[in-house]
Amino acid sequence: MAVSRMRLLYIGAVLVSGIAIGFLVRQYPEWQQMAVPPAAWPFAASLVIDIIIGQMAAQGRAEPLTMNDRFVAVIGAGLIVTLITAL
Repeated sequence: MAVSRMRLLYIGAVLVSGIAIGFLVRQYPEWQQMAVPPAAWPFAASLVIDIIIGQMAAQGRAEPLTMNDRFVAVIGAGLIVTLITAL
């Protein structure tokens, strides 16, 4: 099954948000003590991008995302955040 350009853009954007979050938390280590751990923050980025793509899909301008797309993006970004903050 071929992956559409919009799905790749979504996965890439969420992974890049994981990198950005990781470097921000690395600069401000006190953020690791917040109520929601930084490894879960990519869910918020994913939600915003998912809503935008969902609206485009409803208009017929994009293909809807699958749960596999969301899983790969969010888990990958969470792992990136964890690795950056652990190093």
